[in-house]
Amino acid sequence: MKPFRRFANLMMLLLLLFSLSACGSGSTTPAESEPSQAPAPAAGQEAEEQPAEQLKVETLQVYYSDANLEELLPEQREISYDPEESEAKYARALALLGEPREPEHEPLWANFAYHAVSFADGTLTIDASGENQYNLGAAGEAMALEALKRTMFQFPEVERIVILVDGKPADTLMGHADISQPLSR
Repeated sequence: MKPFRRFANLMMLLLLLFSLSACGSGSTTPAESEPSQAPAPAAGQEAEEQPAEQLKVETLQVYYSDANLEELLPEQREISYDPEESEAKYARALALLGEPREPEHEPLWANFAYHAVSFADGTLTIDASGENQYNLGAAGEAMALEALKRTMFQFPEVERIVILVDGKPADTLMGHADISQPLSR
């Protein structure tokens, strides 16, 4: 009788594990799921839930390329952020530059990694990771910077954009366009 009881207990345990693993395994396709509207927390920080009434929502145009890198195409997008976190809206807009909704829109900032986004005295500073890999060529790099400018300069307080690489000034981001001076309106 003892071996039967062990077998029954083992089966119950397996059934319980199977049912728990099935919870939350529903799959969604990217078209079905909506991208997160809040920036990912920085390393070492935990995400905090904010009541919807505390979040501010803004609508802006986010710019992407056509498939041939010939023109910039806008998408109207909403961002929501905690107004107490001053850089949150810029980080969210930067993230959206890599997340087009329209299938014919190509992101110029896909998989763009950065260390920090900060804002002070009219200057938005983006500290890009030196690990980023680009393959856009000179025209694509110029278009990417133009998409960044058109998107970020919708915030009236942003007068200049400074791009650093690993915390240091750089001559170029992708090997072509000059970023040694701030991008201005």
